[in-house]
Amino acid sequence: MIKKILSYFLNLPFYYLMYFVKPKKDLWIFGAWFGEKYFDNPKFLFEHLKKNYPQINAIWVTKDQSICNGQDILYKYSLKAFTLSLQASVFIVTHSTFLDIYRFINTYKRYSIQLWHGIPIKKIGSDDKASDLKNKIKLFLFPFLKEKYSLVISSSSSDKKNMSTAFSVPIEKVAITGYPRNDVFIKQQYNNDKLKILYAPTLRDKVDDEINLFDDFGFDIKSVLKILKEYRIFLDIKMHPANKIDTKFKNSIKSEYIHFLESKIEINEIIQDYSMVISDYSGLYVDYLLTNRPIIFAPFDYEKYITKDRELYYDYDEVTPGPKCKNWDEVLEWVVKFKENPELYKEDREALKNRFHKYQDGKSCERVYREIIKLCKKENDL
Repeated sequence: MIKKILSYFLNLPFYYLMYFVKPKKDLWIFGAWFGEKYFDNPKFLFEHLKKNYPQINAIWVTKDQSICNGQDILYKYSLKAFTLSLQASVFIVTHSTFLDIYRFINTYKRYSIQLWHGIPIKKIGSDDKASDLKNKIKLFLFPFLKEKYSLVISSSSSDKKNMSTAFSVPIEKVAITGYPRNDVFIKQQYNNDKLKILYAPTLRDKVDDEINLFDDFGFDIKSVLKILKEYRIFLDIKMHPANKIDTKFKNSIKSEYIHFLESKIEINEIIQDYSMVISDYSGLYVDYLLTNRPIIFAPFDYEKYITKDRELYYDYDEVTPGPKCKNWDEVLEWVVKFKENPELYKEDREALKNRFHKYQDGKSCERVYREIIKLCKKENDL
């Protein structure tokens, strides 16, 4: 806490300096996941600009030196990244400019673009009561930390209102564009050489809660492997990027039929290869609706989650087009049922897909780019 407060004070001079630095209209800075990952909606937009709009000087800022190239992907603590960020006119993030790029970012005559990292089912931002009090205290002590977004994106009218309240912006600043990361569902081909399933639970505030999703709900390795081997099914497990799977548990499972995906893997680049998804409250399943393939819901800890972690924006049963399982035995039963008949729940999935995805054409990157250009032109900056 002391280090964080000290960091706030150290960033203050640069925050005020940005009032006097003229922004460069074609310099856009990207960041994601607290500056730790080359990930998500900003990544897909970043690559779209590199391919189609070289006149935009798109720069990615990250703490991960292993991916830096010294040209357009820069180490956060380098002089070049620092200097360019002071001069940029547009900042594009998954969480906030303070977390994903630098704490000192000042949006005076600049634009902060919130792409977020999933269509929210659970409450986020200002709508999340659990974080409301501590955020109010922090903003009272350090008012310069209050994020002022110029544009927030959404995928449909169903979640546009939620994004407006979550990020405390007028609803007219929320544009329905679709998510850049979902363009892959249209542009990539389905690799169905073997039946693969993805289990991807959402974030838990307590890391221990994630291992409990296995231990407390009947994940018996012998029973699971028996089904997987019998039906030649391969299970990939991907924990939320902000959490980690218990190492002891992970190391105890040694089988070609169960694989743990690394946190650095960009799931939207490979999600096309899965025949079905097992989810709980993660917005990932909403993305996956674009495939029209089976989804198994595993809200094992529903009551605990909505009371201890997050409330939801929707009635859970209303927005989950598939079976709701209470334990891993039920999950396995539905894995077999969907293998034998993937058309089950098809109409429900189709209805929810159309509700949450206004656009299903693979052109979300382009729409987001045009919204940013339109925003900047409105202010006579581009």
